[in-house]
Amino acid sequence: MAHDWSELPEEIIDLVVKRLPPYPNEVIQFSCVCKSWNTVVNKLKSQRFIIPCAPWLMLAKSKNDKQFMKAAIRTFYCHSTKRVFNYYLPQAKGTRCWGTPYGWLVTFGLDLNINLLHPLSRVQISLPSLPTFQHQYQCFVGPEHLCQSYLNKFALASDPLSSPESGQCPLVMAIYGRIRYLAVASPGDEAWTSVECSQSNYEDIIFFKGQFYAISCTGMLRICEVNTPQPKAIDFASPPDNIYVCNTFYLVELSGDLYMVERGFECIDETRTLEYHRETQYFIVYKFDFHSKMWTEVEDLSEHALFLGNNTSFAISTSDYPEFKQNCIYFTDDHIAYYDIGYCDMGIYNIENDTIEPFYFDDQQLSKFSRPVFFMPTL
Repeated sequence: MAHDWSELPEEIIDLVVKRLPPYPNEVIQFSCVCKSWNTVVNKLKSQRFIIPCAPWLMLAKSKNDKQFMKAAIRTFYCHSTKRVFNYYLPQAKGTRCWGTPYGWLVTFGLDLNINLLHPLSRVQISLPSLPTFQHQYQCFVGPEHLCQSYLNKFALASDPLSSPESGQCPLVMAIYGRIRYLAVASPGDEAWTSVECSQSNYEDIIFFKGQFYAISCTGMLRICEVNTPQPKAIDFASPPDNIYVCNTFYLVELSGDLYMVERGFECIDETRTLEYHRETQYFIVYKFDFHSKMWTEVEDLSEHALFLGNNTSFAISTSDYPEFKQNCIYFTDDHIAYYDIGYCDMGIYNIENDTIEPFYFDDQQLSKFSRPVFFMPTL
């Protein structure tokens, strides 16, 4: 008899998987136990996965950053099952992570290396390192500060696991640097290639219907031409009327259309000690019309929910995932400046009644290096 769960015969593991509740999250968590279990689940997934897994929240490891840098365990929250669980993920040890599509994370550590990481299979793909970006800080900045502030967002053009079949490497776009430039790279490249543009200060990026788009801090939408020797970003659409340029903007695809979300904040000093924190007050959603190149405010997402934060923004249908609330925006804190005073701006915004309620929060989940991250797990 096997003394180690990983040494169980494959036929026994197969029987156990087939007796699991018919929920994707249950099967995925089963596959996280060890490599041999994951292998069996992969063989059965075409029979088991009717719909994709619901979003997970990857939590920051610890408020104590020294403990975080030593930990090879990452903690996840599954809202579908209301479970918090630990997962051995040494590839993410001491790294800051961003959520991207297709179940991947981007990791960035004190060694200044940048990687694509599929957490459930533990497949890791190297990208060019931080020193290969064109725009570097002009004075010495330590690795800890670089982890906190140098990289802002990532977007993928395709699933890295499917790319070998097509013979193409997945293209990755990044927002980086002090004034948030754009750059692109593929695995195997020696350096990041800057995207030429008249202005910088980008808030978000998305790969939508074969093109990268970027939104600036003023709400200007730009289309990115990246299949040229010198990639460039070109003005595509003016911002909606009456937006507030101090807010944050997100791009998200919903039912085949492009949307922009404006996130409004208020700086609050509850203790009157000049230790301000930024607190979300409202969201405004706009739908883009490619014919008129105009934005129209939308007040009803119908049966959909949005997920915004330190990840590529995405939408789900609540008819597929009834545990999530329709016409709501789930958001995490993607502004690290206020973590030092122990505040995390995270919750659920109801578009219909303009209210915010808590989502998941634990005061031990604060870290200057690692923020809570939404992502859609896949096998």
